[in-house]
Amino acid sequence: MRTIFGASAAFAVALATSTIAIPATESAGKTVIHIKDFKYKPTPVHVRVGERVHFVNDDDEAHTVTAKDKSFDSEGLDTGKSWDHVFTKPGTYAYFCELHPYMKATVLVTK
Repeated sequence: MRTIFGASAAFAVALATSTIAIPATESAGKTVIHIKDFKYKPTPVHVRVGERVHFVNDDDEAHTVTAKDKSFDSEGLDTGKSWDHVFTKPGTYAYFCELHPYMKATVLVTK
């Protein structure tokens, strides 16, 4: 019995002192979308009303994050630049890159 409790205690200490990794798409309460290889990653993204989405251009080319309905637009994002948007209403938001219109993605916003 002593060995089982000793192992359990060691595991509990290791667990309590370890760092929990946050997935790349969620960082400190905001969702992160990376622009890389002429794609938005990940897509689709699910967020709640009022949540901030952080777009990061990791590509070698400039890109935009432009709503199909024109409700938001990042304007040009050079390499290494980022832009945030807070979604205030539920719905499905299709967006694309004005410079490369074949780049398309979606954010799904729920209450």
